[in-house]
Amino acid sequence: MMRSLALLLAAAMPAAAAVAAPPPTAEHTRSYAPLFAAEVEAAKRDVEASIRAGINVPVPKDPGGGFTHEQHKRNYRIIFEGGQLYRLTGDVRYRDHVRDLLLAYAKLYPTLGPHPAAANQAAGRLFWQSLNDSVFLVNAVQGYAQIRDALTPAERARIDDGAIRPMAKFLSDGSPEVIGRIHNHATWACAGVGLAGYLLGDRDLVDKALLGLDKSGKTGFLRQLDLLFSPDGYYAEGPYYQRYALMPFVVFAAAIDANEPQRKIFDYRGGIVLKAVRTAIDVTHDGYFLPINDAMPDKSLRTDELYQAVAIAYAATRDPVFLSIAERQGHTVLTPAGEALAADVAAGKAKPWPFASRLLSDGPDGKGGALVLLRDRPTATGPLLVVKNTVQGMGHGHFDRLNWLYYDETGAVVTDYGAARFLNVEAKRGGRYLPENDSWASATVAHNTLVVDEQSHFAGDWKVGEKVPTQQLASRLDGPTRYSIAAIDGAYKGVAIRRALLLLDIDGLGNPLILDILRGTGGGRHRYDLPLHFSGQIIDSDIVFDRKLAERPVLGTANGYQHLWVDGVGSAADKA
Repeated sequence: MMRSLALLLAAAMPAAAAVAAPPPTAEHTRSYAPLFAAEVEAAKRDVEASIRAGINVPVPKDPGGGFTHEQHKRNYRIIFEGGQLYRLTGDVRYRDHVRDLLLAYAKLYPTLGPHPAAANQAAGRLFWQSLNDSVFLVNAVQGYAQIRDALTPAERARIDDGAIRPMAKFLSDGSPEVIGRIHNHATWACAGVGLAGYLLGDRDLVDKALLGLDKSGKTGFLRQLDLLFSPDGYYAEGPYYQRYALMPFVVFAAAIDANEPQRKIFDYRGGIVLKAVRTAIDVTHDGYFLPINDAMPDKSLRTDELYQAVAIAYAATRDPVFLSIAERQGHTVLTPAGEALAADVAAGKAKPWPFASRLLSDGPDGKGGALVLLRDRPTATGPLLVVKNTVQGMGHGHFDRLNWLYYDETGAVVTDYGAARFLNVEAKRGGRYLPENDSWASATVAHNTLVVDEQSHFAGDWKVGEKVPTQQLASRLDGPTRYSIAAIDGAYKGVAIRRALLLLDIDGLGNPLILDILRGTGGGRHRYDLPLHFSGQIIDSDIVFDRKLAERPVLGTANGYQHLWVDGVGSAADKA
């Protein structure tokens, strides 16, 4: 009983506070705060529809966006929701539906080999990439934990040995090239394996998740906490992947805290897990994550990852500013942590989130540069100057050192393209990143920074860029003149670049002005281009353009220039 109970309460409170209690026998015995009640009703609609439709566990065939891919995603959500509903209501229909789904997986999973739609990523069994198999296990274990002790010994054994343990074995011993990385794919794998280990009472699985397959600590969950976040909680791959990686970090951390409170996981490395949650909220504007590096611009705080993160962070800290984020989200999770958070929201305990200017160091030692956020007011929607003086960001990083973005109350003004990808759209390369992600979206010319000789920074080699830090030389985060000054010497051979970006409060103006001072120095002859990508259209200019509307030539042949149409050519010098 204790293993599943500990996991059940992992997201809500320390294990010492756990008191075993059977599920309620009648739903009228429970009343919920509005935020949580809405989640219960939404989950009921999902699970009831799944019960009516019957068990559907297809043989894996399709890439992202295809039928089998989406059906297995639906199934892990139903397993999670159905398990939580059984915990809350005691309705055996929910238990039985989750049981039957898991029994179907226990029958199917041992027959599977590498996914037939696998491409350049490590193949999964249920999905085209093993990352999605890890996501499945993280969700499925949380749901299974709620019904496991209500099953017969034979049912438990079939699910344990036919589904949960084989999945965990595949994601650990069977996928050393994934779980041994320092990367968000490995974080998900570690979380799935570790959660399964706690539930099954398998210390070997838990230790491999925490310390790596050889249990040396050179890889594994704890090492990822050491290397993937800066001391300020900024995630190596950028805000978009900080969002995505938060769920396995916080869910597994909560389970560690419940099962092994002596580890004091929420104090580990100066409280890095909770710092990461706070930083994730800070790297948003109007609730949307800053689209730095490979990123989809529509991802916001209203995602499953942040619902879990906010609920778990509030359970760990009781800091009322998290309640205001939950109010903004309008959602929570079907866990004890989500229920407690919703109750305190309903009790009016929320306090505003203190949005402010921040210098977020980058790199595990904080010496790789910084992401600088300059705000002139403590609001989610006010003016925000973003200065990207970070490290590369691994394989998802773009070649855009000293890049900048700007937001005001209308949204993005000076923009970043983000990623070239149609997520989970089967017809668009199976939902994977498109070739244009390399040829355009990650290229330097697609950003607001200096391009030398029509080449991307580091000649477009992210592994080279990962070794070269940006120098954050100076900054000021308050007062009427806020600024960031930074330099990069290795983006181009023989060329040094320095840039100062200032956010200036001017009397009589509603919003601040931005001053950009950039200098590139190097020997020999070079061509310098300084793009500025902005929201909107040019409607007037005192420069006369020679229009090229019929020919529509492109600006160059490679490194993103082949994607830029030349609408017209003109020069301010012609006016002299």
